[in-house]
Order: sequence, then C-alpha cells, then structure tokens
Amino acid sequence: MATDNTAFTLIVTKSPFDSRNAESALYFCKAAIAQGFAIEQVFFYQAGVQNASLLQQVNSDEFDVYQAWLELHEQQGVRLNVCTTAAGRRGIVSEECALNGNYNVNPPFEQVGLSDYFAALTSSKGVQF
Repeated sequence: MATDNTAFTLIVTKSPFDSRNAESALYFCKAAIAQGFAIEQVFFYQAGVQNASLLQQVNSDEFDVYQAWLELHEQQGVRLNVCTTAAGRRGIVSEECALNGNYNVNPPFEQVGLSDYFAALTSSKGVQF
C-alpha cells in the first residue's frame, strides 16, 4: 500500500479506437487506487476527447472504454475532465457548450480548460497515455 499522499493526474491523448492508451490508463487508475494512491483527475486531450462521446458504438466483442470510464467515476469518484477546446474542434460537446442544442457529452465527463489540467499537476504527478 502507498505510504505517502501521492496522487496522479492522467492525460489521455489517443482516441479509444486508435490504440490501447485509454484502456491502459484505466488499468493504471485501478492499480494505483488498489495500492492506496489517489487519482486527482483523468484529463482527455487531443484525440483523447473522443473517449467522452456517448455516441460510441462498440462491437459486442470489444472492450467498452466509455462504459469503463463511467464505472471508474461511479465506483471511485475519479473526475473525468475533457479539454473544451480540443473537444469542440472534434465535435465533442456537452450540453452547456453546444451552440445548436446537439451534444454528445454527458456527466460525469466535464468540459474544462487546459488550465484545470495544469492546476492539478501542482498537487499530483502527471502520467500520459
């Protein structure tokens, strides 16, 4: 078990279908929590913002990364932050950010600025996936 108060902030920069980065980030979170570490937040950036889209259609024989993020939040309270600028450029928008009423991001995913990621790094260690 962890003997210090180390917390981690993860940044995920790949889409859930381009690589296994998101899946690896999930496993990292679960392992860190099991060892007594805290996860300050998972920040989705660049193509990683696609992890937050509720419109993903996963084949029945594939790992459902979106559902796994929801379960991590529900079970552990991990904050799931999405870079609002990177998301907007890729058509990934929350209800609050939607200009035309069409949105594809629901809580617990929250659109925030990049400054939220950097602020978290002042009290946690960054890990990129």
